[in-house]
Amino acid sequence: MQGTEIARNFDEYGPIYVYDDGPYRYMSFGSGGEQSRIERSRPEYPVYQYLQAMLLGLLYQPDPQRALMLGLGGGSLVHALLSYSDSLQICVAELRQQVRDIASEYFLLPDTRRLTITISDALEYLCQESTPSDLIFTDLFSDSGMQHQQLQKEYLEQCYRLLSDQGVLVLNLWDEGYGYHPLANQQLSDLFGDNWLCCTVDSGNLIAFAFKSGKPESNPRALLNGAKKLEKQLGFPARKLLNRLREI
Repeated sequence: MQGTEIARNFDEYGPIYVYDDGPYRYMSFGSGGEQSRIERSRPEYPVYQYLQAMLLGLLYQPDPQRALMLGLGGGSLVHALLSYSDSLQICVAELRQQVRDIASEYFLLPDTRRLTITISDALEYLCQESTPSDLIFTDLFSDSGMQHQQLQKEYLEQCYRLLSDQGVLVLNLWDEGYGYHPLANQQLSDLFGDNWLCCTVDSGNLIAFAFKSGKPESNPRALLNGAKKLEKQLGFPARKLLNRLREI
């Protein structure tokens, strides 16, 4: 059931709708799909399970100093990361100026020196960037689904180049619930070898974690303390997601 429309904007890429749905607010690019959702009283809480899974990247890089995000949406991930760490610097590449403006006006996107947003195509941004990041989150979706750019060879190579030595690349992929993405398997294995993991979520997304300096310990017991910290700071059931992590 659709919420109450409170805003509608258009740009060269199509419409951007904003809806209120009880305590939540969400963004849609059309056709009823959701691109971002926040709980207005606590925007730092990651509402979507796929977003909760992406934040498991913090288990492998628990004290990041710099994070790069490719794709902004309503800024749900920005809220969570800023809440997680008082020192983390976040850089975002977002294709659409309207998305950035709507995130600020309707999704409580904070105005802080720790957040820099550049309006740019993701690959162009990657090619021009030179500063390494401890975490790179890539989440490129339109109304028609996942943007295949994020599994192209050059795109992934640029992400790899920009990872710090202990950096983690986190990709939000779409596999329609199969729990397996053949192209992702091929491309990530070519670049990272077997140094990557994935996490299935109920929505049909597949979250991949790729490691520049070798695959870390991923036994649920070894990650338990980090998961408890995520639960305490961000309020989502991180421990329940640990058993969904698996090697390829």
